[in-house]
Amino acid sequence: MASKYHDDWQSSKKTVLQRNAYMFDNELMSDVSFTCGESSRIFHTHKYVLATSSAVFFAMFYGDLAQKESPICLPDADEESFKEFLRYLYTDDGKITAENAIGVMYLAKKYLMMSLTKKCCKVLEASIKPDNVFVVLEQAIQFDEQKLEAKCWDIISKKTQECINSEAFCNVGSHTLKVLLKRRPLELAEVEVFKAVLKWVDGECSRQGLNIEEDKMARRRVLGDSVYEIRFLEMSQEDFAKYVSSTRILTEAEVISIFQKFSGLDVAGLEWKEQKKRQPYIVGFSRFDVANASSGWNYRGGSDALILIVNKAVLFHGVRLFGDSGGSRYEVKFTVKNENVKGTYTSERDNDRGWGYDVMLPKPVPIKRDEKFTIIATIEGPQSHIGNKGKSSVKVGDIVVTFNDAPYSLSSNCTNKAVGQFYKIFLSDL
Repeated sequence: MASKYHDDWQSSKKTVLQRNAYMFDNELMSDVSFTCGESSRIFHTHKYVLATSSAVFFAMFYGDLAQKESPICLPDADEESFKEFLRYLYTDDGKITAENAIGVMYLAKKYLMMSLTKKCCKVLEASIKPDNVFVVLEQAIQFDEQKLEAKCWDIISKKTQECINSEAFCNVGSHTLKVLLKRRPLELAEVEVFKAVLKWVDGECSRQGLNIEEDKMARRRVLGDSVYEIRFLEMSQEDFAKYVSSTRILTEAEVISIFQKFSGLDVAGLEWKEQKKRQPYIVGFSRFDVANASSGWNYRGGSDALILIVNKAVLFHGVRLFGDSGGSRYEVKFTVKNENVKGTYTSERDNDRGWGYDVMLPKPVPIKRDEKFTIIATIEGPQSHIGNKGKSSVKVGDIVVTFNDAPYSLSSNCTNKAVGQFYKIFLSDL
């Protein structure tokens, strides 16, 4: 083997990184190899490099049940993803692209490579589009990548029609479909939602080998309880008759009952009669990173205030305030424009692992584009966490919130755009 390489190749590699890169997929000194799926290509690797990068590889090669055979076949990996996964182990710089990021992230999760997982998430976040958002969403859910999942839902909420028209939508899981139906935006026509759902149902029937012509109830059986998330009564009677009634998504009795409801009759037992108007999709704008939160914020009868400006017309729903890590209770009076809310709130950790509590308005307050408005909180309770290194503005989707200092007369507790209270702001599109 050594005859294939000049005797002093090391001299031309001036750094450890260069020497490691030279050994990437190199049979020189290789002591374990891999294949992917049905492919015959062999990847030459080195146990030391793999084991020092991954606890899983360490257990595989040096644990009590160490594997001896080589090559090791990975039936769940494709060549391109595994190649860039290995490149990262050898060079710290795998060529992660939108096309291979999901495959690489799967391997990174499998072999406990957290730094590589983060890199894959960043690539995916930057490459999410309506035509691939459901592919990324399914992986984000599977891998419990909450930030990536939230980014996907934000895009879906903003461009729902484009997203559900994509081919990727037809391959989402039934749970994801149901969540989508629960949280989709108000402005999307219900008949368009139904058309997309029918496309998904037919795709799922095909995957399960069900013949919808022979099995009259196949569509309904595949859709399951998600049928109750479709707002048939918000369609026009004409659209219901044209697009729904003959699909066998509904039973004959249900179709008749809905037609009776369209005619103004009171139909007993109709599952869809109590449907409530769907709430808008609320987005949280975090002005502090959790890593920049610390304890020690006191309340002595003063108030905390900020001035906000939003770049487009929105609805203001409330705020998340910092609490302590002991689950303490806080008495709060919150004011925005002419709306007030009072209550007692318990500090809890949210999905971003920040301690606090949500103070939500009974009804959202409309905010005009570029309107300056002030939020004020008067809080009574024990010391809470405090945000540091506050962001001057935060953008989510096409909404940008800018933060400015309020007068001391309103913010005597010294909250300002750099430090203090108001961990998150909750808004939605009009």
